[in-house]
Amino acid sequence: MPVHFKLSPDDPYVSRHHFMLEISPPRAVLKDLDSTNGTLINKTVKMEEELHDGDIIEVGYTQLKVLISQDIEKKTIQCKKCGKSITIMADEMLPEYCSVCEREIEIEKRKQKACKEKIPFITCTCGKDLSAQANSDGRAEELSGIVRYSCEKCIRSQRAGNDVGKRIDDYEVIKTLGQGGMGKIYQVYHQPTARVMALKQVLKLSVKELIKRFEREIRLMNELRHPHTIRFIDSGVTREGPYLVVELASHGNLDDLTKHHRRLLSIREAVPYVIDSLKGIEFIHQKGIIHRDLKPENILLQGNGGGRLVPKIADFGLAKKYSEAGGSLVTQLGVGMGTLLYMPPEQIRDTRSVREPTDVYAMGVTLYYLLTGKYPYNFPTPRDIERFLIEQKHKARNKEEALMLLMRIGKMKSPQIIILTQEPIPIRQRKPDIPMRLAEVVDKAIKKEIPARFKSATEFGQALQEAL
Repeated sequence: MPVHFKLSPDDPYVSRHHFMLEISPPRAVLKDLDSTNGTLINKTVKMEEELHDGDIIEVGYTQLKVLISQDIEKKTIQCKKCGKSITIMADEMLPEYCSVCEREIEIEKRKQKACKEKIPFITCTCGKDLSAQANSDGRAEELSGIVRYSCEKCIRSQRAGNDVGKRIDDYEVIKTLGQGGMGKIYQVYHQPTARVMALKQVLKLSVKELIKRFEREIRLMNELRHPHTIRFIDSGVTREGPYLVVELASHGNLDDLTKHHRRLLSIREAVPYVIDSLKGIEFIHQKGIIHRDLKPENILLQGNGGGRLVPKIADFGLAKKYSEAGGSLVTQLGVGMGTLLYMPPEQIRDTRSVREPTDVYAMGVTLYYLLTGKYPYNFPTPRDIERFLIEQKHKARNKEEALMLLMRIGKMKSPQIIILTQEPIPIRQRKPDIPMRLAEVVDKAIKKEIPARFKSATEFGQALQEAL
C-alpha cells in the first residue's frame, strides 16, 4: 500500500514525492524522484540504489537508518527416483522428483504416448523426410504448427555471428537474436529432433533475484498453451546458467513491425493485433497470472503460412500468480524509463498487488503507441532518442545521455512522477483523424482510476471489435 507521512513539521526540504522506497524481501531499493535537493545515501547523492543493513538515508534535515533482517525457513526433501536432496522454501509446494528426474519421466511418458498415436509426416523445406527424427522424443504431434524443422544441410546456411556452434546441452547456437546485461537469446538447432527454436539463457549467476525470477518464468510458461502466447518447450541448467527453450517467433515483435514499415500502423493493421493479443492475455488471467510487463516489444509475431502474422504474448519474467508475492518491477535496478510509461499508477505504488486492470492499461498504452508513435504523456520515445542522437550527436554520446538532455530541454519529470501526477493525453490530441468511437475505447483503457477502465481483457477486446 502507498504510505504518506510527514518526516518533520520543521523540514521544508522534503516533499511527498521526494523519493520512492520499495521493499521486496530480501531486497530494498530507493529511487529519487527528481527531487530538487536530492537524496543522500551514506553521504553520497544517489538517484537509484539498492539498500543494505546500516545504510543512512538523508533527505533535507531528516536521517533514516536502514535495518534489514532476514529469516527464511527452508526444507530439504529427497527425490523419490534418484534420492537426491532438494532444498526448497518452507512455503513452496513439495515436489516428488528433482528437476532432472521430472524431465526424464516426462520424456518417457511422451514416448509411450507417441507409440499409441500416428506419427505426423514432417519434412524440411528442401523436402527431406524428418518424421522419425522429429518424433524421436514423442512430441511431434504436440508441437505441430508450433516449431519448424530443418535438416542439418539446410541449417548450415543460417549460421551467423560470434556464438555460432556454441553448445548448450543438446542445443547448437545458430545465431544470437538479442542480448542484455543479464543474458542472451539465441536461435538454436536441436539435432536429435531437427527442431529450430529460440533459447533464452541467464548468464549472471551472482544475481539471485534474477535467477529466482527466471525460474518463476519457466514455471509459469510451462502452464500456458494458447495460440496467442509463446510456447514453452524445454528448460535446463548448465555451468553458464539456467535456460528455457521456446518456439521461434521469426517475424520480430510489434515494435519491429513499425520500424519495418517505417511508418505508423493503420487502424486496420494495429487494432486486430491488439484484439488477438488480448485473447492471449485473457487466457493467462484465467490461469491466475498477471503479466505486468506488456508492451510492443513483448508481443512477438509468428507466421501462420498465410499473409497475416499471429501475435504471441512473451517474456513472463515479471509475471506473477495471484497466490504468489514474489518479485517486483520497481525494485529491478535499471528498468528502462520507456517501460515505465506502460505502467498504471497502481503498479508504480505497489507492483506486488496488481490485478487484471494493470495488463488492460498496458495494452491500452500499447495500442496508443502503435497508432500515434507517442506515449500518452509527454516523454521521449526510443525514436525521439535515436533522432536526437543523429541530429545532435555532438551533444550526447549514448541513449542515456540523449534521454537526460531531452528531459532537461522539455523540463520533464521522471516517469514515476508523470504517471502519479499527470493525466493521459487523449488520443485524438495526438491523432485527430482517429474515429471518435475508437478514441473513446483507447482513452477508457488508459484511465488512471481502475474502476473507470475496462474490467477485463475480453471486455476491452470486444469494445475494440465493435469500434473497428
